[in-house]
Amino acid sequence: MKKLGLLGVALLLFACTAEPEKGTMIIDVNIVDVSTGTILEHRDVVIDSGKIKTIAKHQGKPLVHELMVSGAGKYLMPGLAEMHAHIPPPSTNSEQIEDVLFLYLANGITTIRGMLGHPAHLALKSNVENGNILSPRIFTSSPSLNGNSVTSVEQAISMLTAYKKDGYDFLKIHPGIKREVFDQIVKTANEVDIRFAGHVPVDVGIEHALRSKYASIDHVDGFLEGLVPETANVNPEDNGFFGFAFTPLVDVSKIDGLVQLAKENEVWVVPTQSLFERWFAPIAADELLQQAEMQYMPPTTLANWKERKEASIDPSTGFTAHQWKQFDAIRKQLIKKLQDGGHGMLLGSDAPQVFNVPGFSIHHEIDGLEAAGLTPLQIIQSGTINPAKYIGMTDVFGQVKEGLEADLVLLNANPLENMDNLQDLVGVFKKGRFIPKASINNRLAAMAAKNSEPSENESETNSIADQLQGTWKYYSEKGKKPAPVATFERLKTISNAYWSMTEMNILTNKLAYYHGGRYKLEGDEYIETITFANNGSQYLLDNTLKAKLEVKGDTIIQTGLNTTYNEVWIRMK
Repeated sequence: MKKLGLLGVALLLFACTAEPEKGTMIIDVNIVDVSTGTILEHRDVVIDSGKIKTIAKHQGKPLVHELMVSGAGKYLMPGLAEMHAHIPPPSTNSEQIEDVLFLYLANGITTIRGMLGHPAHLALKSNVENGNILSPRIFTSSPSLNGNSVTSVEQAISMLTAYKKDGYDFLKIHPGIKREVFDQIVKTANEVDIRFAGHVPVDVGIEHALRSKYASIDHVDGFLEGLVPETANVNPEDNGFFGFAFTPLVDVSKIDGLVQLAKENEVWVVPTQSLFERWFAPIAADELLQQAEMQYMPPTTLANWKERKEASIDPSTGFTAHQWKQFDAIRKQLIKKLQDGGHGMLLGSDAPQVFNVPGFSIHHEIDGLEAAGLTPLQIIQSGTINPAKYIGMTDVFGQVKEGLEADLVLLNANPLENMDNLQDLVGVFKKGRFIPKASINNRLAAMAAKNSEPSENESETNSIADQLQGTWKYYSEKGKKPAPVATFERLKTISNAYWSMTEMNILTNKLAYYHGGRYKLEGDEYIETITFANNGSQYLLDNTLKAKLEVKGDTIIQTGLNTTYNEVWIRMK
């Protein structure tokens, strides 16, 4: 009898004969309504053709679909948006670019707004939309408009017209642009119908920038300078890093006026607070280098980040921890008041950037926003429904709602109760494609491996838990040789408390079985539960299977405890 390589459970005894319904069903899940902050309990969500087809009260025996995902006790919400992302330039190899894009997805980010565009990013965006690359949805800026790239009114007209024709989603404003040229950028942008966002050039100033109706101002740029009284008689060019040098001169009573201007002119704000709590902050580079997420960045990048950070906060620049605390407190006041009285906030951390690892940095950003006084719901809205409003695509993404694209995250716990729960993923849905946590963890492990040299004695010193990590291929029943003519290939990925298994029919090249879930180790006893499964193995949902494991180098020998089947698996290189 052909056996399923999931701790030896026989499939032929249980295989479903009924034709499954098309698509994926998430069963008995709790939905986070990001518009109200309420929880819609016990819902069955059907995803088909990349969109949310139906949402209904949970039924005791739901119709079997092609893929069934258990949502019992779990929480479903829209994927997050990273609204100040950076896509590596084309000089970066394609594998590294795709790794960066996956790092966003690995943290539940299903939409990114690229803030330094390049013609190659337009092609990348198209490839993502066509499903050729696993990536968040991409919106991309034009190449930088700055004091060097656009120096005249005539140049502004020609560049903006070309960028609109090329298909960029918006214009990126950088420092250095003169007031006259900026005003022409605004005029031409309105004429050709393309929005602009980013920094506030010193010659423009925050009040004129707000009245010019930026689509968004990022980093809270220009606001601190706008709090300096005219009587201070400062040279605007002496502002330092985002106004840091003017910190002692600030009059916080001026905040309300700027907030009102932002509201009246419908200017969104992207705080990127993590940038100022990691790069430009009195925390040692070596301390940040010890954080686990740094393993996903190339060593050359980390070395560059260390050098840039240490140069930025060197005492010779005028940086002091005392002034930084004042600076940080003012920024938090601005962020809180812009949330409460401004037009709206967009979640963005600026990544990859100095010690901001893509995807992971959004959780540091969330911590910073919480410290500024924003509520969990306000923060979640800044990363879901607000970006959809900003882009004008509330009918496409940003909520768990029938008819919208299935860009979703499934969580083990309620994020409204604890924002750290956003990091406790069961999996991510990108246009309906389910990416289980085991696959996420496995790819992250592969990235980390590329960036480090493993110890020669690693296999001798690692525990069973460490040795299990990776992808394994079913070899044979324990004590037997492989079948001389195999008609299937069975692969199992085990990675940091999650696992998944696929079986392909070699003759037809079709997927026969696909399922997975969580596991735990108690000594050498391996216990796994099944939380998702396709039609062929859906009867296994919510089952718990146990085995004794013996790991010998690149071989696993398993002895079933609650089944009679024993198996041998070999590591895939």
